[in-house]
Amino acid sequence: MKVTCISLALALGIVPSAWAGNVAHCEAVIMETLPADDGGGEAQIASYRPAVNFLASLYDEDDGHLTEIDGFRIRAIMCRRNDVIPSQTDYDILATGLPFILSQDFDSPDTDSLTIFWKDGALDYVYKGHPLSDESQAILDARLSKFSVRGKLNTPEKQVASVEKKAENLFDEAANADTPLQGLDAANTADLKLAEENQE
Repeated sequence: MKVTCISLALALGIVPSAWAGNVAHCEAVIMETLPADDGGGEAQIASYRPAVNFLASLYDEDDGHLTEIDGFRIRAIMCRRNDVIPSQTDYDILATGLPFILSQDFDSPDTDSLTIFWKDGALDYVYKGHPLSDESQAILDARLSKFSVRGKLNTPEKQVASVEKKAENLFDEAANADTPLQGLDAANTADLKLAEENQE
């Protein structure tokens, strides 16, 4: 019922200001395993689903958050925004341990993109695009540093390890797939590969 009310509020444009910016143009990445076209083996297909229910689950009164959509595990959250610097309220997304990708246009190779993930108990990132201004770089560094400290203070050690393991598993599965991932555009594939390399 709560999710239905939130969805209705979104449709009417009435959303809590704390997470209104998070909801717009956000999608959850899931991976489906399908038989390969040539009949030999399987192929992993990335597809995208609206993230509104996932985001609503971060802010409702229940413990935990949505981890699956249509029976498929959520692998990452992608949001299209003009400013790729994460907002103050994005911590709740990052606290789930899922990689978080921001871009102005996921369908264009000529765009800025920021992929954020947990590594060694702190948030790390891969940025691609036009050079950030000194001010934007300072804001990004300070915000991720603050988020990392917040994560260490609010998350028990075992949960921190679990969060890092989720991110590692995502990149390991993508790297070790028998058949190359299909369905991700070139920019998104590059972002995930760069994030994987930076985890090593």
